[in-house]
Amino acid sequence: MRSGSLWRGAFWMLLLAVAVGAGFYLGRREAPPREVSGKLLYERYCASCHGLEGKGDGPAASALQPPPPDLTRLQARLGGAYSVDQLMRAVDGRRTIRAHGTSAMPVWGEVFEQSLREGPYPRRITLLHIQALAEYLHTIQAEPTRR
Repeated sequence: MRSGSLWRGAFWMLLLAVAVGAGFYLGRREAPPREVSGKLLYERYCASCHGLEGKGDGPAASALQPPPPDLTRLQARLGGAYSVDQLMRAVDGRRTIRAHGTSAMPVWGEVFEQSLREGPYPRRITLLHIQALAEYLHTIQAEPTRR
């Protein structure tokens, strides 16, 4: 009789272990994407061409034709008609930019999504990365010059 209760106890322990393991696995897969730093993304993916301050003077800038633009002047160059959504479209490749028509600048939406393919929600995380990057670029816009 004692061996029957031993087997039942082992069965329940095994069932508990499977349930805990499955809960951990499913909980991990369903976890929402982490917040990312737009500044960190900029430094990692953009600064080599556009410079740490976004002025188009990164270490790779001299090798590019046309040279990368001063990203701190986007709002001024577009006459104030500038939004985070427009910037997101330029970064992720939905808006064609002459300088990006070649491999001079990677289509970051594809690059981010490819690097995140192994994890859950790659497209959602990609959009969050691009949004964080665009919002950071919005913060470095130079004040318009007064005439």
